[in-house]
Amino acid sequence: MTEPLDPRSLQANERTLLAWIRTGLALMAFGFLIDRLALWFRYELHQDENVSLVLGTSAIALGAVCQLVGAARFIAARRALVAGRTLALSVAGPIAVVVLVTLLGSALLVFLLIA
Repeated sequence: MTEPLDPRSLQANERTLLAWIRTGLALMAFGFLIDRLALWFRYELHQDENVSLVLGTSAIALGAVCQLVGAARFIAARRALVAGRTLALSVAGPIAVVVLVTLLGSALLVFLLIA
């Protein structure tokens, strides 16, 4: 006889997915803000600023990657929980997101110090 699945485990998995979604949406919104900064440079300061356009687009893309990593991890964890297997999630996705966010933040810091 198998042990019944604890609904708290499924709910915790859903909360984790929602955290990934919030993080991805925040990165996308931040990227949009950076992207609009290029327009402000162009119209107010009469400077053609392509760096903020590239950084903003990168942040938006990173937000989308964050959504995909969260969805993949959610599906893998849910399947393991329902099947009664142990969770063996890879840390490659979260580490990749952390590295990319760090690189984006460093690029933004350099951009602010130079501009």
